[in-house]
Amino acid sequence: MISWWTAKEKNGTATLYNSNITLNKVASVPFEFANRVQVGLDENNNIVIEPLSKERVERGDFDEYNLLEIKIKPSYSRICSTELMNFLGEKLKLALSTEPLRFETIWEEENNHLVIQIKK
Repeated sequence: MISWWTAKEKNGTATLYNSNITLNKVASVPFEFANRVQVGLDENNNIVIEPLSKERVERGDFDEYNLLEIKIKPSYSRICSTELMNFLGEKLKLALSTEPLRFETIWEEENNHLVIQIKK
């Protein structure tokens, strides 16, 4: 009998700064084909990020001012918005600055969104 080595699944990580959310490569995978994202808070005060395709954005059922661009790089992705980060810092009582705050993420396939686990 052969026991094959299997790679340990890596965790997704989100890093919060005062001007952006940076997602590591693992957390970025669901956003590779996203045109925009929608960011919110769930009932447990975790950050929820939903990827939106170009077709979904162009349907016109979203207020375009509430949608954010996500920049995808080979090893990370980033959502930049000082206004968003001020909102999140205030609502979650986080002292966001140029020093990173790191949190684990989970992808919720059934809801099609990424959850940044603030209150874990």
